[in-house]
Amino acid sequence: MRTLFNMPTAQTNAEKDEAKLHKLHQQHSSTSGAWLLDLARGVVSFLLGILFLVLSMRAIHVLLYGLGAYLILDGAIGIFSVVHRRRSSRRAWIDYALNSIEIVVGALCLVDPISFLYVLLYSLALLIGLRGLAFFRQAMRASGRPAGIVWLVGGLLIATATLIFVRPLILVIILIAFVSVYALIDGGYMNTRGLLERFAPDWLRTRTRTATPDALTGQAAIPPGAPPSTRRAIVFVRRSGASCLGHIAWAYEWRNGWFNAGSVENTLGKPFATPAEMGFWTAHTLDPIGAMRDREYPYDEYKVFLVKQPRPKAAWQTVIWESRTPYSVLRHNCNDVAFDVLRSYGATALIDPAEEIVPNDWYNTLPGYTFSIAEYPGIPIYLHRASHRDLVTSLIHLLIPERFYGQIPPWRQRGMRALVELALAIRKMLDDVASLVRRPWQKKAA
Repeated sequence: MRTLFNMPTAQTNAEKDEAKLHKLHQQHSSTSGAWLLDLARGVVSFLLGILFLVLSMRAIHVLLYGLGAYLILDGAIGIFSVVHRRRSSRRAWIDYALNSIEIVVGALCLVDPISFLYVLLYSLALLIGLRGLAFFRQAMRASGRPAGIVWLVGGLLIATATLIFVRPLILVIILIAFVSVYALIDGGYMNTRGLLERFAPDWLRTRTRTATPDALTGQAAIPPGAPPSTRRAIVFVRRSGASCLGHIAWAYEWRNGWFNAGSVENTLGKPFATPAEMGFWTAHTLDPIGAMRDREYPYDEYKVFLVKQPRPKAAWQTVIWESRTPYSVLRHNCNDVAFDVLRSYGATALIDPAEEIVPNDWYNTLPGYTFSIAEYPGIPIYLHRASHRDLVTSLIHLLIPERFYGQIPPWRQRGMRALVELALAIRKMLDDVASLVRRPWQKKAA
């Protein structure tokens, strides 16, 4: 095994000045419009909260009708995709069944929203109960006063779930109040964050944990005691992409030390684009950070995740499938593609993009340190060489032949995606509330 650091050993003063100017330009471009988007999202969330308070049950009905139409549309698109799939699946009947169920549920929501509301309430009660049990498990591993608070929160969740099963209509009032308060608080948070991004000093702005000098070898490298199969997955972000919503790219490590890197750039900015128009690219490289830095529109930061049981071949099959799938602003954008590839690879720390649809916020939500490409332009490379000859190149741009179809990820192949997104949205709301309860006690314990 040969270990390499793709980091420059020396820089001239001119190069350093140019790097500083480039970094300042990136920081300015990434924040010049993001604060306006945060303000807009905050205003919309605030208005939704007021709408729920004023209209109450009418707002619930409007949401149910919209959800029914969305379920029917999603199921129809799912069946259409199965029919026109290039390669037949032995279990295609499961796809038909799941998408048909989604259409039936959507039709029930439109025809009899009250009955569907009961189904939704009982499902929500089940989710709340499971969340309460998760709190109990967490409390059993904790100690001291924070453990008591966790026990209390778990007990309240279990009691709420029981009350819903006994008196489900009570939850309608609770649901209206919960959604209203959540939307108002979320709107206030987004507005505050936008104003801080625009007017506050740099140290007050919201951002992910910035890497320290020793974090490069501590987190971006493979630890000495890690299993021999351990490899790395990397998520990149371009803060200024997509009108400051952000843009995501991926890289994952092969067993021989090379990386596969790529993204769907969609430089045309179309909400829907064919595979030929969506700007898909992929490459094999020994310098994944440099590959992202040298793009026409360079990336700004990256996070590294260790994968103990990587599946590079499954990830490559997903890359092939993604290259043949048209771009869509929903369900198949740059964020979805990177998530699919790295999840197929085995990166379990990534959240589903349905839980955080804005790429910059999705990146910020991911655990771990963020590395600035300007400050950390390389990571340790572990090259397994089969020949003693020097390498001719460290970057190979790939063209995938038309006859290659790849493999659809299981979570994209199956139907009922809209119901999964609904469950993820509910879980995110519960997690946000739980984090507000836990945060003060975690700070005191620290």
